[in-house]
Amino acid sequence: MTKSLWDELSFLAPPDEVIDWRKALLYEMAADAGIVDALPGAPAELAARLGLDPRAVRIVLDALAVWHVVEADGDGVYGRGRHARDPATSAVLRHHGRAIRHWATSVPDRLRGTDPPRRQLDPRAVQLMLEALVVNARESAPGVVDACLDHVPSARRVLDLGGGHGEYALEFARRGLATTMQDRPVVVEMAGNPHPLVSAGVEVFAGDFFEALPEGPFDVILCAGVTYTMAADNNLALCQRLRPLVAPGGALAIMSFLGGTDELASIFSVQMLGGGGGESHRESDYRAWLSEAGYVSVTVQRLERRPEWLVVARP
Repeated sequence: MTKSLWDELSFLAPPDEVIDWRKALLYEMAADAGIVDALPGAPAELAARLGLDPRAVRIVLDALAVWHVVEADGDGVYGRGRHARDPATSAVLRHHGRAIRHWATSVPDRLRGTDPPRRQLDPRAVQLMLEALVVNARESAPGVVDACLDHVPSARRVLDLGGGHGEYALEFARRGLATTMQDRPVVVEMAGNPHPLVSAGVEVFAGDFFEALPEGPFDVILCAGVTYTMAADNNLALCQRLRPLVAPGGALAIMSFLGGTDELASIFSVQMLGGGGGESHRESDYRAWLSEAGYVSVTVQRLERRPEWLVVARP
């Protein structure tokens, strides 16, 4: 099977195949400081242009040159190297660098039973996360939509819940389905204006799904990459809130990692330690929540891309 960028460059690479952490951190820091986009240039020139320390810029560029991400000419001017990153690869690698810093600062607090310090929401960080998620979701979307429509072949109307990067909604729209995408207002704003989903005919609903939901019913409600960010009580509440929106004969489709099924699912749970109680919940957890919320039929299937699963529930 061909490896994706996430297989090769993210913290979800197979164990013992993760890229050098030094490369990920250095690239993320250099890109975040604006150095990558400012190339070509000599360290002193780049530092003056960006308001950075020239010695530090030189040292970081020299280190990145070890991996040929940048290369210097005979005059000491640095430019893109033969292993320079395209936008998609850059997004995943920057996400990896941020994940390393997240693990190093948040996990120790969790181990001691304390909450990590609350940080003010950084729109730039949200944008970078969305750019990385687009790369992953673009590869997953066709298979996920195929699986949803296999379960509800007569579907005409779809809600993509928490799908702010837009790739699943766009794929449903390409199949001719009336599609609504909902996410938090800050995430919707990050997608830009005019919103590319609107151009594709997707209705965009900005709102916290614990406070407001679009008017149903929907034949398919896809909840991808949401439940693993939340603790059990919130997932139960979400299943309960969504049940009245599922049309007769329709289904709620939850895409997630399942604990106990794959070593990558166990690794991913560490990423969730800094958040609100999320992790790679187990199949038994989903069955319990869905049963209590009034769903009577639950099917669990492995998707093609590791380690993704689809939990399909019918009221």
